[in-house]
Amino acid sequence: MNSDEVQVIKKTWEIPVATPTDSGAAILTLFFTRFPSNLEKFPFRDVPFEELSSNARFRAHAGRIIRVFDDSIKVLGQEGDLEKIDEIWTKIAVSHIPRTISKESYNQLKGVILEVLTAACSLTESQAATWEKLVDHVYGIIFRAIDDDGNAK
Repeated sequence: MNSDEVQVIKKTWEIPVATPTDSGAAILTLFFTRFPSNLEKFPFRDVPFEELSSNARFRAHAGRIIRVFDDSIKVLGQEGDLEKIDEIWTKIAVSHIPRTISKESYNQLKGVILEVLTAACSLTESQAATWEKLVDHVYGIIFRAIDDDGNAK
């Protein structure tokens, strides 16, 4: 990413990271609303949907989603940023491989992440494209880890 793109990411990221748990919850809630079968892969799958937003495990997971993005965004623009981002997201991917999450499910989540970010940050078309570039990079790392393991469809 060039320096202008890094600045767009960092500036617009200030909005969702200000309330990380709520931002992550917005992503997961929309994800499960659109794609309810994906809830089965989560540790809070037995919680009724209408109780998710107040469930401690759900909220903890929601906060972790935002924190991992925050860790990535903090290193953007630094020396070795791509290697650091690769390390962060490879670790996440490897930890999720035992859950045998399909690439289709990951792509469904990707669309929801971008949609929620676009709405929450009032992104312009150009800003949304910059975010898509970052998320595409992250997903390239995740899918490479899955492919290397051979454990997802």
